[in-house]
Amino acid sequence: MGMTELGTERSTAVPHGSAGQQRRRVIKASAAGTVIEWYDFTLYGLAAALVFGPLYFPGAGSLAGTMAAFGTFAVGLGARPIGGLVFAHFGDRIGRKPMLLMTLLVMGASTTLIGALPTADAIGVWAPILLIVLRLFQGAGAGAEFAGAITMVTESTDSSRRALSSAYPGAAIYVGTGGATAIFALLTLMPDDLFLSWGWRIPFLASAVIVLVAGYLRLKVNETAVFEEAAQHGEVDRAPLVEAVRNHWRQILCGLALFSFVIPWAYVMQVFALSFVTKTLGVDSTQALIGLIVAEFCAIPVILGFGRLADRIGRKPVLLAGAVFGIVFPFPMFMMLDTRSPWMVGLALILGICLVQGTTSGPGGALLSELFPTKIRWSGIAISREIPAAVVGGTIPLVATALVAVAGGAPWLVASYLMGLSVVGLIGIALLPETLGRSVGAGTPAEAAS
Repeated sequence: MGMTELGTERSTAVPHGSAGQQRRRVIKASAAGTVIEWYDFTLYGLAAALVFGPLYFPGAGSLAGTMAAFGTFAVGLGARPIGGLVFAHFGDRIGRKPMLLMTLLVMGASTTLIGALPTADAIGVWAPILLIVLRLFQGAGAGAEFAGAITMVTESTDSSRRALSSAYPGAAIYVGTGGATAIFALLTLMPDDLFLSWGWRIPFLASAVIVLVAGYLRLKVNETAVFEEAAQHGEVDRAPLVEAVRNHWRQILCGLALFSFVIPWAYVMQVFALSFVTKTLGVDSTQALIGLIVAEFCAIPVILGFGRLADRIGRKPVLLAGAVFGIVFPFPMFMMLDTRSPWMVGLALILGICLVQGTTSGPGGALLSELFPTKIRWSGIAISREIPAAVVGGTIPLVATALVAVAGGAPWLVASYLMGLSVVGLIGIALLPETLGRSVGAGTPAEAAS
């Protein structure tokens, strides 16, 4: 199969019932779940940067404690592909809706329990052990969430609006991250002793309320007509992960390259940059958090705008523009951070988040959904996204911290690493076909042939 033939057919799938009502409900439910995923993960990243070192690794020094805390962050992302692939397997076999409800329960319970976890002063070595266990469950649940949300949204939307619809879960990422960062920033205004003793726990415990709202929205959503049609035609694969790797490895390799560029950028901007500017450059933590909050909320309309653009001019041009920006921006970004000016730090965060994530969230979700047939769609997206999330994304705060230490506090090694990952993404995107106009429907000749 040549690269120009990758993906699904060009045709129109007609969903049952009220297509417009289903689409709106799916977008709301998927976006709500994505808010939970990234609210939880952002809370953990912020706590790893600012709190978990002294509370759960008190015997280590400042650098060692930070690296240990970032190590637990990486552990959670290491669990993402395991959870992502397990949930994707059953999501492609028994349906999208039940598995997306399960991901909410796993993520919400683990995050709430982290908020109630005693520190090392109270229970000794069990504190970091239990922190790691809960982080594993948090990562496993989150690993399936975004791929499942994108699958459900794109299967409920026609091609002319698919990148925009995919952009809603992408924009919801920054509702979650921005909300978590804003709450955390407000709590840092507390006296240090109160913040470290119980203040940081509040947003973790509040996750339970958000999960209840998201669960209610998901209960109101129907299974996608595309999946039901595939099931009726006997086109549900018994081993979708095996099928995806065996017969769609070219798409998966290109997807791996795409997300090896996108995900590290997200965690550099949202986790490592905060630690770097506060601990290495001495920028006030509250000012840095405010800059990050502004950047995250600015990203919401930018992501939706680029999603709409990708529905007009195609997925690839927008994705390629994002990868080129990722190649040219790292060194200027660190020069802006090095000024230590709150305004320049904020501008660097805005550009890094808005122009990388903005150009990739909606177009990337739509393109991958249009590449894989119904019977392996969730599995194909999960493999493409969650393996880089674990291998490259989850380790980048730890790797970047180590690179800064090796360079004597200078960030040029980190900038070079980001450039290299962006080149990988550019190559992967260039090898993918344009998918604007393709259907994600089941039961058509190309689906059957796959």
